[in-house]
Amino acid sequence: MYLNAEINDLLEENRHKFIGKNISYRALQMRLNKIFKSKYNIEFKVEEYDDFEPYSVSFSGLYDMFENKIYVILNVSKKGSEIFVGKWKYFKFLLSQTLQHEKIHECQWQHRSCDEPCSKQWRESDKRDMNEERLYLSDKDELDAYGHDIALEVKYFYPKRDPLTVLANINNYKRLTSWNYYKKTFKGTDWLSLKKRLLKKAFIWIRN
Repeated sequence: MYLNAEINDLLEENRHKFIGKNISYRALQMRLNKIFKSKYNIEFKVEEYDDFEPYSVSFSGLYDMFENKIYVILNVSKKGSEIFVGKWKYFKFLLSQTLQHEKIHECQWQHRSCDEPCSKQWRESDKRDMNEERLYLSDKDELDAYGHDIALEVKYFYPKRDPLTVLANINNYKRLTSWNYYKKTFKGTDWLSLKKRLLKKAFIWIRN
């Protein structure tokens, strides 16, 4: 997988800074910036939301091709000021997956030029137009990055299963969030060709 061992090892080395304690949003942001900003050009920011439960956190990201910089957003609750990392393995997986997704986009854009502005929309809007969502997910870069996400999820959620068997029977495995995201978005459409391309990307990442 892309930088999987390297990023996970770095997180594991710093496990004591996060696990089993209440951490303020600011402290969490500062600790993650200290670990990843200089080496990986990743900057962490905090966004608070009304619909998040206290002490919870999720991650989203963006690669800004004009700044040549990755932003990872800590999505947290407006109802509190701290998070609690109780399930370290899952916390590490979600954070690592987000970091790797955006590092793949960084790699994709290193030798490109783009005239369109890059909008910093941290969370996907619940009201985003479905056609726009489908167009976004059909992009070749997103297929590559989401294929990698699926490969990571297969390895994480089904470690004792043959990953190629999981991919071949993917609709039987309910915990693959990224695959379910595509299924939900393209429900009722003919997306067979896109589906094959997405699964091919996941297959390639798993073999690597």
